[in-house]
Amino acid sequence: MEEIIKFLGGTALVLAAVAWVVRSLVVHLLSKDIESFKEQLQAQSAVQLERLRHELRLVAAEHEKRTHLLQERRAQTIAELYARLVNFLAAAESFASLMEWSGEPSKEEKAILLAQRAGEFREYFLCNRIYFSENVCQKFETLFREVHGSSLRFRIWLAQDEKGAAVATQMHKAWEEAWKVMKDKVPPLVTAIEAEFRELLGVVAGARVQGD
Repeated sequence: MEEIIKFLGGTALVLAAVAWVVRSLVVHLLSKDIESFKEQLQAQSAVQLERLRHELRLVAAEHEKRTHLLQERRAQTIAELYARLVNFLAAAESFASLMEWSGEPSKEEKAILLAQRAGEFREYFLCNRIYFSENVCQKFETLFREVHGSSLRFRIWLAQDEKGAAVATQMHKAWEEAWKVMKDKVPPLVTAIEAEFRELLGVVAGARVQGD
């Protein structure tokens, strides 16, 4: 009996030792698997992060390119629109001017030129108003309505075949109104539009050239 007990005790010790060894081995293998998994996860995360950064850089570059192209296109549009505005207002001022010099075109000829300049300005503005805020567009609408409206009324009376006293009175009244619009209403509107254009172009008011 004593020998059996000793045998069983030794067997138990052997089994315990084997169990410990197996447990240690399993723990070791699991630890290695976990470390390997962590390393793989970190590597994959680094690759994904770098890929995301690359994609974000591409998106940022594309956005910057589009923004630059939009600004360039807007600058070209502003330059062309402003040039047509200047031509339109110059023709309107010449037509409405109370002073007439010998050798210059007649009012009828000036009216034809004004109609042409008004059409050129209006068409370009309508085709490109998408580049400007509604506030800027409203200023253009107001300016065109004031100048074109008063000039058109003067032109209508100027074109009357009957040149009686009543027609002459109405014509001179419309003439003076057109000139008043050019002298009183146009300048503040043009100033406001120019300020908006300078802001869109990034021109800083009061900026001085280095070295001045």
